[in-house]
Amino acid sequence: MFFSYLGRIIFPQSCLSCNKIITKSSFCTNHWKEVEFITDPYCQICHLPFEYNINDRQICASCIAKRPYYKKLVAICKYNDIIAGIISRFKFFDQSYLAKKLCPLFYPKLDEFISKIDLIIPVPLHKNRLKVRKYNQSLLLAKFIAKKYNIKFVPDLLIRIKEGKNQIGLNKNARIRNVASAFIINDKYLELIKDKNILLIDDVVTTGATIDNCSKILVKSKSGDVFVAVIAKRIL
Repeated sequence: MFFSYLGRIIFPQSCLSCNKIITKSSFCTNHWKEVEFITDPYCQICHLPFEYNINDRQICASCIAKRPYYKKLVAICKYNDIIAGIISRFKFFDQSYLAKKLCPLFYPKLDEFISKIDLIIPVPLHKNRLKVRKYNQSLLLAKFIAKKYNIKFVPDLLIRIKEGKNQIGLNKNARIRNVASAFIINDKYLELIKDKNILLIDDVVTTGATIDNCSKILVKSKSGDVFVAVIAKRIL
């Protein structure tokens, strides 16, 4: 208790957006109001928020038309300006310490199904992009989440073999083409994933092309159910 108290004095908690010192939560009062947390009602598969509640098992039109390979996705919040700023600092400006500060926001969403999870993995980066960025932000998030729940963490289960273009600015069809055949499963884990439920971690989902491609590979390699957790969901 004493060392925890001392740690809060030496390393005080600060707002994720403005770095203002705060006593609890992840944002100061002003920025908390700007975060658009996704709450009920939402699609029970892709977490798309709805205007009003229809029933307990509502599914959006897109998931009805073409069901994703993953069983369920959860997103903390909508992708807006304040979240874009935080994720940009996290990914592109060497602020990898934000992984530890962002992870507690995941936990209320994950508690619903985390007991079913056998393995936790990140969406991988291509080796060329990893050289430039120096770290995979999704891997850092996945590592902290795995430690929190004491679940096996496999950072290299998926490998990205096709670099592709940056997804920013691409429409849905272009994103699907961009990630087609982009990922493979590391051969040494083919037996490990059999019938195992997997939690896939990424930072942002837009059309879902990347995570669905990863999920497809896992499911076709005879994994169990694939669940997905992201920080933010872009609402198109």
